Amino acid sequence: MSAPTQAAPQGVPFLAGRDTAPAYWAFGVLWVVLVDSAQTGGTFSLVEQWMPAGDGPPPHVHPIDEWFEVLEGEIAFRVGDEEITAGAGDSVWIPRGTVHTFTVLTAAHVLNGYTPGGFEQVIKGLGTPALRRELPPPDLGFDPRAAAQLMDNFWSASADAAWARSWTR
Repeated sequence: MSAPTQAAPQGVPFLAGRDTAPAYWAFGVLWVVLVDSAQTGGTFSLVEQWMPAGDGPPPHVHPIDEWFEVLEGEIAFRVGDEEITAGAGDSVWIPRGTVHTFTVLTAAHVLNGYTPGGFEQVIKGLGTPALRRELPPPDLGFDPRAAAQLMDNFWSASADAAWARSWTR
């Protein structure tokens, strides 16, 4: 007799809104966690971001899929060997294991999704709760240790991290 199988965990119906969702300041960006992976049984998460011109991470890789929907602004992406410039109305899909980076060319407002969910936990852990729905104040500072933690965890790694090379395609 075989063991009974259990269905994958499922989230419950919910309503999420930008004005009530938790917001964080991290790395010069306003992050609003619209959908936490805990709400979806881990299947996905969704973050709304406002980023200043010139912002962007170094080349990195995730063991999860990521996508961007650009609502405002323009962003230059490097996804694997491809150069992509995305503007308002464009979507960019980044398959798991693909080394990528981006530079915000003009102040941008995006939806940033992850599947499976969980990356938002990094922002919740490293960010400062946002007191207002705006970019962080300049005097908030930049913690290099937090930046290193952003690129050295289960959800994200610097593209040159030897331990994370098994994620890359």
